[in-house]
Amino acid sequence: MTMMSDLSEDLVEEILSRNPARSLKRLRSTCKQWNALFNDHRFTKKHCDKAPKEFLVLMLKTYKVYSVSVKLSGIHNNIDPVMEVKGELGLLGYDNYTSFLCNGLLLCTTRAKPMEYGARLVVYNPCMGQTKWIELRTAYKASDKFALGYKKNCNSYKILRFPGSCYNPVLGKFEMYEFNSDSWRVLDDVIHDWDLAAQGRGVSYKGNTYWVASDTQDLVDDFLLEFDFTKERFRRLRLPFKGDCQYDNVAPSTVREEKLAVLFQSEDEETVEIWLTSKIDEHNDDVSWRKFFTVKCNYTFSFSMSFMVDEENKVAVCCDTFLGEDD
Repeated sequence: MTMMSDLSEDLVEEILSRNPARSLKRLRSTCKQWNALFNDHRFTKKHCDKAPKEFLVLMLKTYKVYSVSVKLSGIHNNIDPVMEVKGELGLLGYDNYTSFLCNGLLLCTTRAKPMEYGARLVVYNPCMGQTKWIELRTAYKASDKFALGYKKNCNSYKILRFPGSCYNPVLGKFEMYEFNSDSWRVLDDVIHDWDLAAQGRGVSYKGNTYWVASDTQDLVDDFLLEFDFTKERFRRLRLPFKGDCQYDNVAPSTVREEKLAVLFQSEDEETVEIWLTSKIDEHNDDVSWRKFFTVKCNYTFSFSMSFMVDEENKVAVCCDTFLGEDD
C-alpha cells in the first residue's frame, strides 16, 4: 500500500487539487505542510480549475449567514421539497449587513455590535474556513454597494465599491480593490447614469457582476447592467421583457455557473416569468434569452426576494421575507 508520504510533492499536490473543497477543509488540521499548501495562491487557482464543483446555497437571515440544504429531486413524484438550515457560517460574533457570493467566496460587510459605527469588509471561504479582512480606503457609508469578481484567465480577485445612487455623486466614487496588490484605487472614467433596481442585489456569473437597472435620463425599458472585472467597465444588456424595476419585481439569479436567470413579476399581472440566458456575447453587447416558465401567482413578492433555479427538475424556489415572516 502506497502512503501519501511516499509520493512526490508534485503528485501529492495534483491529488489534493482534485478533491472537493469540503474535503480539504477536514485535511487542514492533519498536516502542516498541506495546510501551508492550501494557503498558497498558486494551489488555490489550480484547485479551482480541477476540483469538482459543489452546490452551495446560502441564506442571510437576521444579519447572520447560514448554509442551506435543498432537495428537489422528488417534487414531480408528489414528494415535498425539503429545505433545511444546516447552521451558521463562521464569522461568529459579527452581524453581516450585506453579502455577495462569487465562485464560492462570500463578501460581507460586518459589525461586531448592531449599533457600532461603520463597518468592516471581509471575504470568507465557507468551505475552507478562511477569512481575509480588508481595510476600506475611506469610511464606510450605509449607501455603499460592493461586488466581488475576478479577472478572467488568472482568477485575480477584485472588489468593486460604488455609491448606491447616482443622484448624489459627491457621496462616493467608484473604487477597485485588488487582492494581488492588497490596495484600493479610484476608477476615474466610470459614467454613473443608471440606478439599480429597488432590490439592488447583484449576482456573479463567470467573474462578472450583473444587476437589473434603469436609465436615469431617458424613459426606456429596464436593462441588465454588467460590470466586467477584466475590462473594468460597465455595459448594458437587453432584457427579454418590458418592465419598470422601480415598481415591478425584477430579480437576477444564476443557474450554477452555467446561465443567468431573471425573474419578472409585473405589479399589474398575477403571473411570474423566469427567463434564462442562452448566450451572452462578449463583443457586441448581445444576449439571447429563453423563457424557462410562466406561472400564475397570487402572492406579490417583496423587493427583498431571491430565487434559485433547478433546471434539471424544472423547478424554481423563491425565498421572501414579508412582515417578518419567511415564505
